[in-house]
Amino acid sequence: MKQSAPPADNLSAGNSPEVRYSDGGRGGTIHYDSFEASFALWYELAMLPAVVDIGISESRYWEARTRTPLSQRNSILQFISEQVIHDKLAGKGYALSNAMVMTVYSGKKPDNV
Repeated sequence: MKQSAPPADNLSAGNSPEVRYSDGGRGGTIHYDSFEASFALWYELAMLPAVVDIGISESRYWEARTRTPLSQRNSILQFISEQVIHDKLAGKGYALSNAMVMTVYSGKKPDNV
């Protein structure tokens, strides 16, 4: 089943990126498809208070693995996290990331984060 949403503010409006999922039990694959590129990220269910961990390419490997400019990395990851929250959570959520993992949490983002 293909899920899509409006692009993040700094992605071009003609881009119309989409996110879809291949579920495999406690994990699976998140597929990102846009006019410019298509790539896949692994995900696995996380321990509370997190909901899911998503493997992301480090900045130094981003362009080679995703075929998208490094300058678009944050916008694309924001789009993916917002779409996962919209598709998979019943309510609010937020995402935090480090160099290699983006974690999606349910609820309102704490002020101290």
